[in-house]
Amino acid sequence: MRVWYSTVQRDYFKTPGPNVFEAQAITPVDIESIEAVVILDEVLGAARPRYKLRGLCRPIRMDSLTARIDVATALAGQEKVPAMVEAEIAAEAYTAVDFDLWKNVVHVVVSDEAQKKAAHDVLALNVEDAGKDLARMENKQIVEIVEACTEKVSGTAYSDWGAMTTPPDSDTNPWLAIRASIEYIEGKGYEPDFMAMHPGIWGKFVTNTYVRDLVHSGIATVGAAGGEFTLPGYPTIKTFTDYALTATPTASKGPLIGDSRAPAIVLGEGPTEAAKYRDEKAGYDAYIIRQYLEPKLVLDDAIDKICT
Repeated sequence: MRVWYSTVQRDYFKTPGPNVFEAQAITPVDIESIEAVVILDEVLGAARPRYKLRGLCRPIRMDSLTARIDVATALAGQEKVPAMVEAEIAAEAYTAVDFDLWKNVVHVVVSDEAQKKAAHDVLALNVEDAGKDLARMENKQIVEIVEACTEKVSGTAYSDWGAMTTPPDSDTNPWLAIRASIEYIEGKGYEPDFMAMHPGIWGKFVTNTYVRDLVHSGIATVGAAGGEFTLPGYPTIKTFTDYALTATPTASKGPLIGDSRAPAIVLGEGPTEAAKYRDEKAGYDAYIIRQYLEPKLVLDDAIDKICT
């Protein structure tokens, strides 16, 4: 017996087969299922705070592993309509996105000996680690997709934001490259709302003297928790950092700026399932957790990267 969590209905169900997601409610008498639900709930609870890079995506929840979804991307209006002239009907533009969700799997195994000898809850530690690893895999896979976007702006290449050849002034002004990317994306009709970079690059950004000077003068604002920055005339941009992102920018990878609502990236968020089993011959109890997902690059013009 397997249990699964529906991202669409936000509830737990049971299913007789590994690839069939039926809406069969779990009742209080389903002891085995409820035990698996508790484990799954704990794993998801440990993972959710670590899904750092979901903020770069527009999530689309689905219970099917394959789907073709039309994502609304733009609505074009008609300018300077003359008097007594009927305006053309403005139709929403859609981009068809095909999903074939893959699965990330975490296998939690606790031997009989470990359970009998341990002075603490071995299973709880394994569940915590399982949640961390689900988040690590998702963040890594989002990075693989998001960093595949094309570089749009030339002449504003990344040059070590932390370099300081003649103290106390930094060698490079990060705002030049960031503003150029923002202006490109806005020129395409989108509004950037995120910036993503490796924590090491973020550290160089916030200690760069050009950034400090703008913050000290009140022209720019960096959030107290390091989660956002603002520039006059631009929307608030949230900053996301994760170690899966490129630590040292190259000719094809670097800090990212984009519009999650456009969307630049869509995350197909499928079901997550768990099953408990026991191997009596080997002497252990085990839970296997499977998470189905797939991130997709949808609107390349809504995202840019600052490369060397």
